Amino acid sequence: MPGLIERGIITRADLGGVEDYCRARGLVREIEDKLRTSGDIDMKLCRLQDKAMQTARQLAAEYGLSPVSRARVGSAAAEGDDENPLMIGRNRRHA
Repeated sequence: MPGLIERGIITRADLGGVEDYCRARGLVREIEDKLRTSGDIDMKLCRLQDKAMQTARQLAAEYGLSPVSRARVGSAAAEGDDENPLMIGRNRRHA
């Protein structure tokens, strides 16, 4: 995400949508945990998880958070970057 911010692809105005993406991904994981621990297949939870995954995919594509959408905007993420990608604008080392 820092590269997308630096290139102006994600701006302060996009933060709400990026937060929604994070919420959707978090919901997917929470539901996965519930499904694993319950031992039962709850179709209502499965449908909710599917909807959250769809939402996360759509938001990822919209904000350049997927490999395909990053390539589309010409901002492929650097490989081998050991920096914390969430440390936006704070004490980041630049090559």
